[in-house]
Order: sequence, then structure tokens, then C-alpha cells
Amino acid sequence: MEDAPLDFYEPLWEAGGDLPGALEALLVSSGEVLDMARLRELTGLGEGVLLQGLEKLQERLCKPRGLRLLEVGGGWRMAAAPEYQTLVAKLVTTIRSGRLTPAQIETLAIIAYRQPVTLPEINELRGVTSCANQVKILLERELVLPVGRKAVVGRPMMYATSLRFLLHFGLKTLADLPRLADFGEGNLEALALARLVPPELPAPGLGGLFDGLDDPTEEAGE
Repeated sequence: MEDAPLDFYEPLWEAGGDLPGALEALLVSSGEVLDMARLRELTGLGEGVLLQGLEKLQERLCKPRGLRLLEVGGGWRMAAAPEYQTLVAKLVTTIRSGRLTPAQIETLAIIAYRQPVTLPEINELRGVTSCANQVKILLERELVLPVGRKAVVGRPMMYATSLRFLLHFGLKTLADLPRLADFGEGNLEALALARLVPPELPAPGLGGLFDGLDDPTEEAGE
């Protein structure tokens, strides 16, 4: 059934509809990432035909359409086209900066490249007394999450990046992080991750336009 033509599945939608349109409706309505397992559950279709449908949908969403199909975090989501970014930003009452503070970037970079990593290890790598405030903010932004305790004296909590981290930086998987070997000496993780920091106004997604982004009025940490 996976290799059947796309119009074979007409019973899934009303007359005049098709699979790319059905996928667009699902993604817009969800406002979040839908992975292949979820798409298969919702449609009852196989992976092959769904990939065909997503490819056709991608072809449709070109200028001057207002939406784009993004493959991030192991699934797909709809986002506003960058051509309309300024207009879409007016939907929120407070426009936030897409940039994390330097201290948060350094902390997040260490977690991304050294995960799972503990707070004492982060402190040592950054060369500061404590990164607790930065880790707290990253946890609140849901960019990192606790993943258990390390089996050493004191059993410190270990941290790793989350799905929202992938969404925030537009990564399909952690394998898409810049290679540290491409950078010079010193603070390699922060330099690499900084390449991925979104512009001042990130490409808006439906259902969470500025989720996980820093307020420009927020003071930088240590």
C-alpha cells in the first residue's frame, strides 16, 4: 500500500482534497512538530507515501505562499515564511530578541557538545564559580533537561539538550551541530554554537512564535 499513488487514498479527505493538503492541514492545526510515527498514526498510511506527500507539500509552499515546511527535531512543522517575518511579529505584544546572552550560549554550548554533563563540570569548563543561574534559565526555556545523576560522590545531576533545543536552532539531530574541528583554539563549543544562534527575529513557527527565546531586557548572567 505504501507505493500506491497519492490519489488512491481519497477516502481520507473530502472531494477535491489530496494528501499534501491533508498533511498541511494536520501540521498547521497541530502547531508543533509531527514525526513520522505520529503522521502514520493519524493517517493510517505508510512511510513511503507520506514522504511523497511531504515532498509534494514542500513543492507547493513556495513564494508568495506564507508558510514553509521545516524538517526539524526528527519531524516536520509549519512556520511562517521569512518574507513575512516582520508582519507576523506584530502578533505578539512584546518582541523578544532571538539571541541568548553570551553566558547562556557558553553554558548551552558546553551542554550540547559534552552531554550528559554536570554543573561542576560546566563550571570547570567555563572557568567560573557557578553556572547555576544559566542552567536554571536554560531549564526554564526548556532548551536543556535533567537526564539523571552521575554515579560519583555527591551524585550531581547531569544535563542534556532537549527537543526544543533542536527546534530553536533548526537542527534535525545533534549530528547537525557544527564540527568543533572547524574552529580555532579556545572556547570552541561557544564559537560553534554561536554560528547557529537565530537572527534578531527568528523564523516564526505557528503555536509558539517566540518560545524559548530570551527577553532583551533580561540582564546577562555571569
